[in-house]
Amino acid sequence: MRIRQLAFATQDLASSRQQLLTLLGLDADYADPGVAEFGLNNSVMATGTSFLELVSPFEENTAVSRMMTRMQGDCGYMALFQVDDLGPVNGRVEKMGLRKIWEVDRAEVKAFHVHPKDIGGVLVSFDEMNPVEEWVWAGSQWQQRTAKCTGDITGCQISVQGSQNVAEKWATVLGAQVDTGKAGCASITMTDGAQVEFVELGADGREGLIGIELAVLDITRLEKTLNSGMFAWDGTAIDLFGVRISFAGLG
Repeated sequence: MRIRQLAFATQDLASSRQQLLTLLGLDADYADPGVAEFGLNNSVMATGTSFLELVSPFEENTAVSRMMTRMQGDCGYMALFQVDDLGPVNGRVEKMGLRKIWEVDRAEVKAFHVHPKDIGGVLVSFDEMNPVEEWVWAGSQWQQRTAKCTGDITGCQISVQGSQNVAEKWATVLGAQVDTGKAGCASITMTDGAQVEFVELGADGREGLIGIELAVLDITRLEKTLNSGMFAWDGTAIDLFGVRISFAGLG
C-alpha cells in the first residue's frame, strides 16, 4: 500500500496549475475528462511515481464547492491509496459499515471512494491497478511528463477531531497498524516508508488534508524556485492551496 495521489481543491485552476507546474519543475500535466461527472475540471501532475491533483468546480453546489465554502477557500481535498488487492480492503470497509460514494470496476482499475464522514478526516480512495506500476488517473505515458524538482510523496498530514481513533479506523481498513509519527502523533507507515500522520484540529478548525511532504530530486533547482519570490518559503515549507507543502531533507 502507498499514498499514490493527493488532491487539492482550488477556485482558480489556471493560476494554481501554473504555480504547481513551476514548483515541481514540470512542462506538462493531464486533464482527466472523467472528473466532469463530479462537476469538476482537473490537472494531474506526476512527481516521481506519485501524483498531485488540482480540482476546480465548474458547476454550482458540487461537493468540492461546498467544501471550499466551509474551508473559506482553497484546501486539501482527497487522498488516494494504491493497494495490491482491493478485495480485502473492500471486505473490511463493508464489515465496518463505511459508505462508498463512488465505485469503478474495469480491467485496468478497480477503485472506490469512502465517505469522509465515515472514515474521518478526508475523502479517501482505494485503488488497485493492472498493471500495478500504472496509474490510469494520470493518463497514458505519464512517465514522459514527470517533475524535475521533486520525487515521490513521502508523507501527508490529516487534521481531524479524535485523531487517534481516526488513525485506528484508517489502519483497520488498510490492514496496517498505528505507529508514532515523526511529529509524535498517530501515524500509519506505507510499504514504501511514507507516513500518513493524524493531528488534532487546530485553532482554525480546518479539517482534512493540511500537509504533504515530497522527496527532492534537484535540490539546486528547487531552492532557486522556492527563493524566486513566487512562493512564501519560510525555510521549512510553503503554504499553497490551503496546504503546507514541505520537502524531505530540505529546511
